[in-house]
Amino acid sequence: MTEVWVVLAAAGIVGLFAIGFYAIAAKRNLVKVLLGLQILGKAATLTFVLGGFLLDDLGRAQAIMFTIIVIEAVVAALALALMINVYHSTGSLNVGTLRRLRG
Repeated sequence: MTEVWVVLAAAGIVGLFAIGFYAIAAKRNLVKVLLGLQILGKAATLTFVLGGFLLDDLGRAQAIMFTIIVIEAVVAALALALMINVYHSTGSLNVGTLRRLRG
């Protein structure tokens, strides 16, 4: 029988995934899109931790988790640098204004 905490953890992960996907798909501000991407990354990290715990292989899950965290940090830094350049070019962080940058 499945324990209650496993179901609750899985529901929380699915909830985080849904929130992150909504932020990426529905929001027009680049900062909110980046936050949605970060929330999706946290859902992936928690998925690996839960899977590693259930399979009794926490060492491998932690290694993958730390790798995901490092990749998220690099992506966030690059995205923030690009957002600064977009803001200096257009004066806005709206996704719709990026169409003006087509060359």
